[in-house]
Amino acid sequence: MSLIRDIVKQFDGSEELAQTQREVIESLARLGETKAELFDVRIQESLRGAGGTNSTVPITSILASKKEVHAFSSTSVEHLADAVKSSLKSFVAGTSSDIIDGVGTLVSEALTAFLGGASASTGTIEEYYVVTEGLSIVRVDLKAWYQNVSAKSIYEKMERVSAFVAVKSTVDLSKIDFNTFLYLYQDQLSLARLPKEQITQALKDAKEIYREFNEMGGRVSATTHITRPPAATAPRGR
Repeated sequence: MSLIRDIVKQFDGSEELAQTQREVIESLARLGETKAELFDVRIQESLRGAGGTNSTVPITSILASKKEVHAFSSTSVEHLADAVKSSLKSFVAGTSSDIIDGVGTLVSEALTAFLGGASASTGTIEEYYVVTEGLSIVRVDLKAWYQNVSAKSIYEKMERVSAFVAVKSTVDLSKIDFNTFLYLYQDQLSLARLPKEQITQALKDAKEIYREFNEMGGRVSATTHITRPPAATAPRGR
């Protein structure tokens, strides 16, 4: 796995074939970057309706977004897990390594299946996760897209181009009761196959954040109900 702009640099030769290859990859890079920009906008639009027009976990503010466009080969997918965990650690900096590794495992497994096992020429996946970050509970939305490369002249260097977008936002604890949040968070931690003691500590940390929120004047209601979408569209984290 590598950034697609790094692949473009490998075709800097003056030969006609190299120039043609470079133009094809440039077009794929622009397509991936356009997809990433579009996904960022769509995620943020969806987040503004969370807890209202859509029944996912409500938020108060969108904090940050991250966009990347990569080139993949059949062998590079094997290194996806480490890359995902490293990226998450920089994006959700105030979360314990154990939890980030667990969420990173969920994300990398989903993306490995998505990128490595997909047979269609193109595809899209969308999921979201909740984690504690410092004294806050945040939601991380992920959306990814891929397009297979059909040009044989560049297939040796890249088989697929993919765009990834992650958006981080703060969970609105005033619109979600703790038991509902606990169900979602505990289920996510279990899917990540974390040891029982780590799950217990993670839930304890989340409960403490929730208690601090209430003591600071947060208003908690049980009016928002979280539903889990079909597994085909979001197998984990929802």
